[in-house]
Amino acid sequence: MRMSQLFTKTSKTTPSDEVAKNAQLLIRAGYIHKMMAGVYSYTPLGLRVLENIKQIVREEMDAVDSQELIMSTLQNRDLWQETGRWSDDVVDVWFKSKLQDGTDVGFGWTHEEPIIALLRSHIKSYKDMPVKVYQFQNKLRNELRAKSGVMRGREFIMKDMYSVHATKQDLDKYYEEVIEAYKRCYDRLGIGDETYVTFASGGAFTKFSHEFQTICEAGEDDIFIVPSTNVAYNAEIAPVRSTPNPDAGAEMKPLGILDDENIIGAEALTKALDIPRTASTKSMLYDSSDGMLLAVVRSDYEINEDKLKAVADVSWLRLADGEQIEAATGAKLGFAGLYNLPENVRLFVDDSCEDMVNFETGANKTGQHAYNANWDRDVPRPSEFVEIKLAKEGDISPETGEVYQKRRTAEVGNIFNFGTQKSEEMNLVFTDENGQRQYAWMGSYGIGITRVMGVIVEKFADDKGLLWPENVAPYRFHLVAIGERGSELANKLYSDLADKGIGSLYDDRAERPGVKFADADLLGLPWRITISDRAIDNDGLFELTERKTGETRKLTYQQLLDFCLSR
Repeated sequence: MRMSQLFTKTSKTTPSDEVAKNAQLLIRAGYIHKMMAGVYSYTPLGLRVLENIKQIVREEMDAVDSQELIMSTLQNRDLWQETGRWSDDVVDVWFKSKLQDGTDVGFGWTHEEPIIALLRSHIKSYKDMPVKVYQFQNKLRNELRAKSGVMRGREFIMKDMYSVHATKQDLDKYYEEVIEAYKRCYDRLGIGDETYVTFASGGAFTKFSHEFQTICEAGEDDIFIVPSTNVAYNAEIAPVRSTPNPDAGAEMKPLGILDDENIIGAEALTKALDIPRTASTKSMLYDSSDGMLLAVVRSDYEINEDKLKAVADVSWLRLADGEQIEAATGAKLGFAGLYNLPENVRLFVDDSCEDMVNFETGANKTGQHAYNANWDRDVPRPSEFVEIKLAKEGDISPETGEVYQKRRTAEVGNIFNFGTQKSEEMNLVFTDENGQRQYAWMGSYGIGITRVMGVIVEKFADDKGLLWPENVAPYRFHLVAIGERGSELANKLYSDLADKGIGSLYDDRAERPGVKFADADLLGLPWRITISDRAIDNDGLFELTERKTGETRKLTYQQLLDFCLSR
């Protein structure tokens, strides 16, 4: 492609309304155009990057015997009501609308339900399985925040794959095959060395899942790695052994009541009582699908709502508002706790509280907190302490006793083993070898194509611009012509490469050398070939510069051609 004919141009101006580096650079380099927050159009250069990513993924999905299809973006409400996921209490990222005849529709944010609806008309017997299909499609999600560029958009391209099996064993085997296929994808995309298979929550999909998390400071997740095993957990699910309470075993003090309506929150309470955070509890009241519940952790921890949801076995939960709290406890917001807790509130206490003595907790009366409270004497000891804390820096793996390595990451893929959950919800059944009706076993596997593009930018870009791995770059070679005779020879190289089936980006513009070099760095192609009058006059050697290292070699024309053909 000649740059004189290339659609869109580079820009020296950084977009003022973008905070994400990936969006700033992709816009400046002319790969994307911002339509609105979290919504981007992809120019020919950007599309070539996306197609290269898709092709790598396509080849690896084909290698595990999956077939490509495409499903509709418009979704019928009735289909999603079968699993309860039309409800905004369960899934809060829907875009919804109505057809002119009044029919409620949504815009696809995932496709588990639609694929099952399709499969119900195709699967009758165990002989019809396994089925493995995938698609590349634009997804729409009504995200509250859209400040991460193409790494977290309201519209994005995703590869989603679904497999359906007659037995658990067959699904489990295929699930492991897909994990290995995903690893190959990320290796080929240039990010495999820093991408971890991570245990995670299933969110609105299922209870648990595996994520593929790439180390990236611009990411929105934290993972905790067990050093000796290299096993990784998302912060939302990382099992945590709490650090010991420094006051464990201390002599019990007389119970006291702090009565001050203006003192609310762990920081204010510990300051007023002159106690450490490890002597204070954090209590949060939640409304849930199974009524009101109180979650309590030691104040140096935060409550992990994913763990709480799993432990409480509820389909949804949300923080109770002031009216709900007062109705449940008789006290205003800020005074719920373990002391005098009404019996109708389900209680979940984290194991970080188990060895606490002389601790502070809400007294369930407006203005009041109890301090120097103790288990059994002042507060009934729970029959079971649970693990509902959010992992933090310095926490310990309960499996090995090691301190976790905490790393900032971006999620680039996820996979879910649904078992028979979805089939039971939507009545996907088949007849087995014995003529018995059985529910099918199902897995779901996703890779964010546009998100991978953004992560690559964030990881590899430098102060000069983008830096694409060779397998992803829109073109591998950037030809820069300087001078009249340099242009003539560059034209020849451009044509010779094209004749060999090798595309290149050729800067044939009437611009100063400095402008061309700056744009080459910004565009980020792996190799820059400079063909100039000076080189022709001096020694007939031309410059080959690697964008990644900045190292330059001088080669003859034939050596240049041979090098390009070898990549």
